[in-house]
Amino acid sequence: MLRRGATLIAVLVLALAAGAVARAEAPPGTDTIDDYPVAQGFYRPGPPPNYHVFFKTPDGLSCGIGPNGGPIGCDGVPLDAPPGTNQTFLISGGPAEYRHSPTLTFTREGVDVLPAGHRLENWGASCGVGYQGTVTCKTYGDHGFTISSVYGVLW
Repeated sequence: MLRRGATLIAVLVLALAAGAVARAEAPPGTDTIDDYPVAQGFYRPGPPPNYHVFFKTPDGLSCGIGPNGGPIGCDGVPLDAPPGTNQTFLISGGPAEYRHSPTLTFTREGVDVLPAGHRLENWGASCGVGYQGTVTCKTYGDHGFTISSVYGVLW
Protein backbone atom coordinates (compact mmCIF):
# COMPACT_ATOMS: atom_id res chain seq x y z
CA MET A 1 0.00 0.00 0.00
CA LEU A 2 2.86 2.37 0.85
CA ARG A 3 4.51 1.64 -2.50
CA ARG A 4 1.27 2.32 -4.37
CA GLY A 5 0.91 5.67 -2.55
CA ALA A 6 4.48 6.66 -3.43
CA THR A 7 3.88 5.74 -7.05
CA LEU A 8 0.67 7.79 -7.13
CA ILE A 9 2.46 10.80 -5.65
CA ALA A 10 5.26 10.48 -8.22
CA VAL A 11 2.73 10.33 -11.07
CA LEU A 12 0.90 13.39 -9.72
CA VAL A 13 4.16 15.36 -9.42
CA LEU A 14 5.09 14.47 -13.01
CA ALA A 15 1.62 15.39 -14.26
CA LEU A 16 1.75 18.76 -12.53
CA ALA A 17 5.23 19.43 -13.87
CA ALA A 18 4.14 18.51 -17.40
CA GLY A 19 1.10 20.77 -17.09
CA ALA A 20 3.31 23.68 -16.08
CA VAL A 21 5.46 23.16 -19.16
CA ALA A 22 2.44 22.86 -21.46
CA ARG A 23 1.00 26.19 -20.32
CA ALA A 24 3.10 28.74 -22.16
CA GLU A 25 2.59 32.46 -21.83
CA ALA A 26 2.05 34.80 -24.72
CA PRO A 27 5.40 35.66 -26.28
CA PRO A 28 6.56 39.29 -26.29
CA GLY A 29 5.17 41.34 -29.14
CA THR A 30 1.83 39.58 -29.49
CA ASP A 31 0.04 42.65 -28.11
CA THR A 32 1.20 44.54 -31.19
CA ILE A 33 -1.95 43.50 -33.04
CA ASP A 34 -4.00 45.45 -30.48
CA ASP A 35 -2.60 48.63 -32.03
CA TYR A 36 -3.55 47.65 -35.58
CA PRO A 37 -6.68 49.31 -37.01
CA VAL A 38 -9.75 47.12 -37.47
CA ALA A 39 -10.06 46.19 -41.14
CA GLN A 40 -13.13 47.07 -43.19
CA GLY A 41 -14.38 44.59 -45.76
CA PHE A 42 -16.39 41.45 -46.40
CA TYR A 43 -15.54 39.12 -43.51
CA ARG A 44 -18.98 37.81 -42.45
CA PRO A 45 -20.30 35.52 -45.21
CA GLY A 46 -23.75 34.06 -45.00
CA PRO A 47 -27.14 35.47 -44.09
CA PRO A 48 -27.47 37.52 -40.88
CA PRO A 49 -27.11 36.91 -38.10
CA ASN A 50 -23.69 35.45 -38.79
CA TYR A 51 -21.57 35.58 -35.67
CA HIS A 52 -18.38 34.22 -37.25
CA VAL A 53 -15.65 36.24 -38.94
CA PHE A 54 -13.55 34.71 -41.74
CA PHE A 55 -10.59 36.04 -43.68
CA LYS A 56 -7.73 35.10 -45.96
CA THR A 57 -4.15 36.18 -45.37
CA PRO A 58 -1.98 37.79 -48.05
CA ASP A 59 -0.20 34.40 -48.29
CA GLY A 60 -3.49 32.58 -49.02
CA LEU A 61 -4.13 31.02 -45.59
CA SER A 62 -7.82 30.76 -44.59
CA CYS A 63 -8.68 31.69 -40.99
CA GLY A 64 -11.71 32.40 -38.83
CA ILE A 65 -12.85 33.72 -35.48
CA GLY A 66 -15.91 32.31 -33.74
CA PRO A 67 -17.87 34.39 -31.23
CA ASN A 68 -17.28 34.44 -27.48
CA GLY A 69 -13.71 33.20 -27.57
CA GLY A 70 -13.79 30.68 -30.36
CA PRO A 71 -13.23 28.46 -32.02
CA ILE A 72 -10.48 30.42 -33.70
CA GLY A 73 -8.00 29.06 -36.17
CA CYS A 74 -6.55 28.61 -39.60
CA ASP A 75 -6.85 25.78 -42.09
CA GLY A 76 -3.10 25.39 -42.29
CA VAL A 77 0.01 24.89 -40.21
CA PRO A 78 3.62 26.06 -40.43
CA LEU A 79 6.46 23.82 -41.59
CA ASP A 80 7.52 23.10 -37.98
CA ALA A 81 4.09 21.66 -37.00
CA PRO A 82 3.88 17.95 -36.20
CA PRO A 83 3.44 15.62 -39.20
CA GLY A 84 -0.18 14.84 -40.07
CA THR A 85 -1.58 18.13 -38.77
CA ASN A 86 -3.39 20.53 -41.09
CA GLN A 87 -5.09 23.01 -38.80
CA THR A 88 -4.12 25.53 -36.11
CA PHE A 89 -6.92 25.56 -33.53
CA LEU A 90 -7.77 27.62 -30.46
CA ILE A 91 -10.61 27.95 -27.96
CA SER A 92 -10.66 30.11 -24.86
CA GLY A 93 -10.41 27.18 -22.44
CA GLY A 94 -6.82 26.21 -23.23
CA PRO A 95 -3.70 26.77 -25.28
CA ALA A 96 -3.70 26.65 -29.06
CA GLU A 97 -2.84 23.39 -30.78
CA TYR A 98 -2.09 21.86 -34.13
CA ARG A 99 -4.51 19.14 -35.09
CA HIS A 100 -5.78 17.11 -38.01
CA SER A 101 -9.25 18.00 -39.30
CA PRO A 102 -10.99 16.12 -42.09
CA THR A 103 -12.91 19.28 -43.04
CA LEU A 104 -11.95 22.88 -43.75
CA THR A 105 -13.34 24.58 -40.64
CA PHE A 106 -12.06 28.11 -41.24
CA THR A 107 -12.29 28.41 -45.03
CA ARG A 108 -15.05 30.46 -46.63
CA GLU A 109 -15.13 31.44 -50.29
CA GLY A 110 -15.47 35.07 -51.25
CA VAL A 111 -14.13 36.64 -48.05
CA ASP A 112 -11.61 39.46 -48.25
CA VAL A 113 -7.90 39.33 -47.56
CA LEU A 114 -6.97 40.80 -44.19
CA PRO A 115 -4.20 43.26 -45.10
CA ALA A 116 -0.89 43.30 -43.24
CA GLY A 117 -1.02 45.68 -40.30
CA HIS A 118 -4.77 45.18 -39.72
CA ARG A 119 -6.87 43.11 -37.34
CA LEU A 120 -10.36 41.71 -36.91
CA GLU A 121 -12.25 41.27 -33.65
CA ASN A 122 -15.16 39.08 -32.68
CA TRP A 123 -16.60 39.27 -29.17
CA GLY A 124 -13.42 38.91 -27.12
CA ALA A 125 -11.15 37.33 -29.71
CA SER A 126 -8.94 38.94 -32.33
CA CYS A 127 -6.59 38.11 -35.17
CA GLY A 128 -4.10 40.32 -36.96
CA VAL A 129 -1.73 39.95 -39.87
CA GLY A 130 1.84 41.18 -39.34
CA TYR A 131 4.08 42.77 -41.91
CA GLN A 132 6.21 39.63 -42.39
CA GLY A 133 3.22 37.40 -43.11
CA THR A 134 2.57 36.20 -39.57
CA VAL A 135 -0.94 35.65 -38.27
CA THR A 136 -1.52 36.22 -34.56
CA CYS A 137 -4.81 35.25 -32.92
CA LYS A 138 -5.73 35.71 -29.26
CA THR A 139 -8.69 34.95 -27.03
CA TYR A 140 -9.80 34.96 -23.40
CA GLY A 141 -7.53 33.38 -20.81
CA ASP A 142 -4.37 34.70 -22.47
CA HIS A 143 -4.37 31.91 -25.07
CA GLY A 144 -3.38 32.27 -28.69
CA PHE A 145 -1.00 31.51 -31.51
CA THR A 146 1.31 33.15 -33.99
CA ILE A 147 2.02 31.27 -37.20
CA SER A 148 3.83 31.93 -40.44
CA SER A 149 4.62 29.60 -43.30
CA VAL A 150 7.75 28.33 -41.54
CA TYR A 151 7.20 28.51 -37.76
CA GLY A 152 4.53 28.71 -35.11
CA VAL A 153 4.25 29.66 -31.44
CA LEU A 154 1.29 28.35 -29.43
CA TRP A 155 0.26 29.54 -25.97
